[in-house]
Amino acid sequence: MKKRKFQSLSYKIMSSIILTSMIIMVGIFFSFETTNKKAFYNVELQKAKLIVKTIEPLVAIDIYLGMQNKMRSLMKELIKNKDILSVKIFKNNKLIYEVSSKNSSETLFVFKKEIFQPNSQKKIAAIELDYSNHNYKQLINKYNKILIIIIAVLVIIFTLLSIYIEKLLQPLRKIANLLRNFSTEKKLELGVIRGDNEVSLILSALNEMQEKIFDFTRKQKNINAYLEQEVERKTEELRKQLFRDDLTQLPNRKKLFNDINSANNDGALLLVNIDDFKEINDFYGQSVGDYVLIEFAKRLQHLFEDEKNITLSRLSGDEFALFFTHKPSYRSLMKVVNNLTKEVEKMVFEYEESEIFLRITMGATMDAEEMIEKADIALKLAKEKKKYFLLYDERFDVKRQYKENMEWVQKIKSAIKEDRIVPYFQPIFNTNAQTPVSYECLIRLIDSDGTVISPYKFLTIAQKSKLYPRLTKIMLEKSCQYFQHREEDTTFSVNLSITDILDVDMVAYIQKCIKKYDVNNRIVFEILETEGIENYEDVASFIFTMKRLGCKISIDDFGSGYSSFEHILKLDIDYIKIDGSLIKNLDTDINSQIVVETIVNFAKKLNLITIAEFVHNQAVLEKVKSFDIERVQGFYLGEPAKEKI
Repeated sequence: MKKRKFQSLSYKIMSSIILTSMIIMVGIFFSFETTNKKAFYNVELQKAKLIVKTIEPLVAIDIYLGMQNKMRSLMKELIKNKDILSVKIFKNNKLIYEVSSKNSSETLFVFKKEIFQPNSQKKIAAIELDYSNHNYKQLINKYNKILIIIIAVLVIIFTLLSIYIEKLLQPLRKIANLLRNFSTEKKLELGVIRGDNEVSLILSALNEMQEKIFDFTRKQKNINAYLEQEVERKTEELRKQLFRDDLTQLPNRKKLFNDINSANNDGALLLVNIDDFKEINDFYGQSVGDYVLIEFAKRLQHLFEDEKNITLSRLSGDEFALFFTHKPSYRSLMKVVNNLTKEVEKMVFEYEESEIFLRITMGATMDAEEMIEKADIALKLAKEKKKYFLLYDERFDVKRQYKENMEWVQKIKSAIKEDRIVPYFQPIFNTNAQTPVSYECLIRLIDSDGTVISPYKFLTIAQKSKLYPRLTKIMLEKSCQYFQHREEDTTFSVNLSITDILDVDMVAYIQKCIKKYDVNNRIVFEILETEGIENYEDVASFIFTMKRLGCKISIDDFGSGYSSFEHILKLDIDYIKIDGSLIKNLDTDINSQIVVETIVNFAKKLNLITIAEFVHNQAVLEKVKSFDIERVQGFYLGEPAKEKI
């Protein structure tokens, strides 16, 4: 309680007032004490001087005339004054007369004055007056009584003031005690104080603040409840998005993984891939391709909606999965495969006035371990063997293939490290000339035993193992370096993939090499058309940059895709190299002849130079000449060699 009282505001206010007042009063007291005592002393001193001054002429006459009795009589009358204790007369420094009072008061001061001869300045005696403190003490006592009364009055006033302040602050103390128990769950009854004083203003402000807090709390609770609902809704949406394919709304690859893991080593998996789906995208456009995928997914759902043991998923672009939650018999699996094949053959997807038909290839596994990997292996082998379906079998010996791939990756890395990646040069001739006009730089890997390895054996693996860009840089550097100081007026070509062209670092490296070896007017970049050119803006930008430097551009393997003519119209190229699959049987294949003739006529109208590759005999060469193809290339005319011929 003492601690609480000491810390209370009223106590602090009163303590401050009393302490300040006490300091002021003590200062006033001591100031007045000193001043008043001195004043009282001076008053008594002046009275004594006045008495002496009054009797001094009479005493002087009495002494001068020798009237001793009269002087004594005067002194006796004077001593009757209660303020005078004694009177002494000195003549020639000798006491000649003294009279004393019976008053017991103490001496306040002694006043001495010289007596002069009447009408002269001659000193004849001295009078000494012993003055009492009686009157002085009375004055001091009166002063002290008045001071005590004032102090008492002040104490009473301060006490009343303290009580009044305590009463004024009592509502604040009450409010403080109530606020200690404040909670957003229950309102405080703060009450109302009438008037316009500060306490009433504080109370009013607290009531308003309490209302705002409760209003905010209500809103916060509503917001929290709303946010919780939104979080739950969004979580559910994200869960669906996480396990659902955006395009077809089928369960996705992640959901399939979860289903397989939840099956406890049970079930079977059938992968379904749409054959040549890229051709639909290339020919009709991606929007039509998406439409076909959505419709195909709906028809698969309808086909298996009554199958409780089968869940349908979309794994990637044109690949779907049927997961059997419980392992079926081989006969049941084959029934699903055969029924699905027949149903897909019946499916027709109409777009404008066109009808689109689909073919599918399937791969399945009934092994619970590594289910997706094994079904995928079966699917790939089915595609390679041109079969509509394969069931995974351990005799596929895929592990050996994986091992060979790893060995090839190591071979490529070693060849890069030991500088065994080299360019071979195959000549390109004018159709009616014997000397080369250009050379194609073809990559070769020299094995550790000196064997020259063709790119068909390692380029695909290099692409999958992310080593392909390094091979491109090596080929570009060595080819530019080789032709830097060749005096003959021939060009040379380097193959670039779409991936190379879209790689910003690679494009920068290409420009650096061209400038370093000063081959900008001799180099031709062959862009592989078989990869499919989709990023026209980026490819066009690359072509524009290279041609501004003075380079030439060729489309390689032209005629291998549906969109070839569209490429020619959209891209500023210089050469068309007709795909070898059209040239190799040109002397006997009527269809190839029709396509080649169309390409040549189209190119001539655009002032483009055509090149026939894969010329492997005289008959094909003669047929090429008959189509007026400007340039030829092939083993019959010149094989790739380490040194150009």
